[in-house]
Amino acid sequence: MTWGRSPTLQLQQTKSGQTQLKSSLETVEMNLDNLIVQLETMIGAEQTGTLKLSEVPEITDAQIDAMDLEKDLAAAKEVSYDLYSAQKTLNDAKETYDDTVDSTGSNSYQRKSAEHTWKAAQYTYEAAVQSFELSFRTAFNAVGDQQQILKASQTALALQQDTYASMELKYQQGSISKNALQDAKDDLDDAQTAVDTARHNLFTAYRTYRWAVDKGLLNT
Repeated sequence: MTWGRSPTLQLQQTKSGQTQLKSSLETVEMNLDNLIVQLETMIGAEQTGTLKLSEVPEITDAQIDAMDLEKDLAAAKEVSYDLYSAQKTLNDAKETYDDTVDSTGSNSYQRKSAEHTWKAAQYTYEAAVQSFELSFRTAFNAVGDQQQILKASQTALALQQDTYASMELKYQQGSISKNALQDAKDDLDDAQTAVDTARHNLFTAYRTYRWAVDKGLLNT
């Protein structure tokens, strides 16, 4: 014969579950406090554990429309240290080669070595430029991609908001269960999370692009 659990046992198990949940929550809060202090240390702020993170700035359509691939690429090249370094290496190699042409014979070891060094510097510079341009175009396209993803997720969120409002009305009328309403709420929360994630990703992509334009820095 199978006996159900006694009310006392059920109560004990519930209390045990609550205790474990409380302990887990306290651990999460402690880890969060530690991470906040670490972040304060990293940015040179006073270690109070009270730092609050604000929402990421919204990237507007106007900001994205103002992006100009060729113009911005030219600006990025002007401030890129990697391209500056490659250009300097090329110039130095050319200068060394010119000096050997003036001071040695055409078949001398010094002249041939300088010529090889100059040609290698040319290849290195051309590769650096091509790599920079490819990475820059990738960063440019990433902004557009993330903008499309955000707009699609916002459309999906609006649909889920309408769906949840309809389900809530049906629940109030008694035509659906609480579980069905909760499922709709879960879908709504997922849609909101997708929008938040897309908004953060767009901000990151745009910031990466602006770092490339303004500082010549790219994640290659």
